Amino acid sequence: MIVGHKKAIGYIRISSIRQIDNESPETQRDVINRYAASQGIEIIEWFFDEAKSGKNADRAELQKLLTFASKYKGKIDHVIVYNMRRASRDLESYTTQVRMFLHARGITIRSATEPVDDTKMGRFMENFLVLMGQLDNEGKAEVTIDNMRALAEQGYWQHPPILGYDITKIDNERGKPRPSLIKNKMAEKVQNVLERYSVGDISKAELTRYAEKLGLRSRYNKVLGEDSINRLIKNPTYAGYVSDKFTDYALVQGKHPAIITHVTFERYQTLLHGKNSRKGELHSKSNADYPLKGLILCMNCQLPLYASAPRTGSGSKSPRYHCARQSCKGLAKSIRASIMHENFSEMLKAIKPSEGVLKLYQNILIKEANSSLDNLNIQIRNKREKLNEISQLRSATIKKFIEGSLDQQDKDEFILDLDTQKLKAISDLETAEKQQSIREVDIEQAINFMKNVDKQWEISDYDLRQRFQRMLFPRGLVYDSSKCKFGTSEMSPLYRYVATKKDLPETEKSFLVAGAGLEPATLWL
Repeated sequence: MIVGHKKAIGYIRISSIRQIDNESPETQRDVINRYAASQGIEIIEWFFDEAKSGKNADRAELQKLLTFASKYKGKIDHVIVYNMRRASRDLESYTTQVRMFLHARGITIRSATEPVDDTKMGRFMENFLVLMGQLDNEGKAEVTIDNMRALAEQGYWQHPPILGYDITKIDNERGKPRPSLIKNKMAEKVQNVLERYSVGDISKAELTRYAEKLGLRSRYNKVLGEDSINRLIKNPTYAGYVSDKFTDYALVQGKHPAIITHVTFERYQTLLHGKNSRKGELHSKSNADYPLKGLILCMNCQLPLYASAPRTGSGSKSPRYHCARQSCKGLAKSIRASIMHENFSEMLKAIKPSEGVLKLYQNILIKEANSSLDNLNIQIRNKREKLNEISQLRSATIKKFIEGSLDQQDKDEFILDLDTQKLKAISDLETAEKQQSIREVDIEQAINFMKNVDKQWEISDYDLRQRFQRMLFPRGLVYDSSKCKFGTSEMSPLYRYVATKKDLPETEKSFLVAGAGLEPATLWL
């Protein structure tokens, strides 16, 4: 060790093999070494987490790092990372499990590529950059959920197989394989059980014995109990539907083959729920009159409120949000939709980020966009060169055919292969050019949306409202009808600043207290 120099630990993390090209372990180590040398810091130990997520601190090498730091307390000054996204992508776990632990031992975090230091702006940037990583993670999660929702709405199956089916892949209209179901050897027995129940002269207990006698067994060859038979007859999948959380439990026509007909399904749904039951009907998931449906949670059961428009005594309709679950009868009041929408708009106005935060966010986004554009420009140039190369090869192939050095069959095969490569290259180029179209004007529009978010929400269409709501409140909003206030256990990181203001009046501070009985702790807005 070099006496007198500050000592540091180097920490490297990659989340997947695909990331190696961009921020490889070698790249991270080289940049950290150059930073340490420029600051007169000696790195005495390295820790490397491979293919580990940054969404929490549960990483083997990071835990070893913390143990090492504790063992050599007083001998280490810093932990150096390539950038703050490598340290963490979750502010809460980073603050409580990493930064506070190191700070108690006199150790600070340094980023080799970002302005993170002990100044007030450096500490702000440390938090903000971790928040940006968290926002990116949550955005990716939202994209994944949106993709799964889109697949479900197209009728594809994205769950483990159910009795009577095995998992398979089928091509969509573009020839890409998508998950679905295919009947197996138990399908006929399932059909017999469901059709027997639809006759209407057999109890569930008798049906259970009938299924056992018929030889219907679980996927693990076990005899089915009455609970399993009950789930079987209630499952709309057997009628060819997909109905899950990605469809908001509405019935969507599936791509898989049905085991029973829709008529049979409707017949035994009537037996299950009575003649006036609406179970089994196809319901609209999207209704512009109820943009908060799926977002607002019942104060009592913490599940999404329903939306409907019952008729008043005068015969007119009264659009409302309500909870119709048995456990909430008499406990959860229905709320007029207009009042709910007005309260939601007022809440959005109250939680807008400050001008300073928005300005800083805008500057960082512009820098990030410019950095991304440099990489995109290189990609676009490479893809155009690839297209030129394909065109030249195509011309050369035709020339060889004309000269007689290639026969017809070889020429056709070469041309087909080159045309396939060309189509893929064009598609890749179009994708890159679309990404390239993001400019400062787009960022300005995004910032303006955040500045006037309450007005933007009021004038936006249903789909835009839904996307914005899911981004801002990923776990939904509990509504306290007695106080006309909203509460949530999680908000988008950019909007959390409202809760950290030290100069809030007492009337506003009271909204930030968790309501009794709500777990996890809820932030009242």
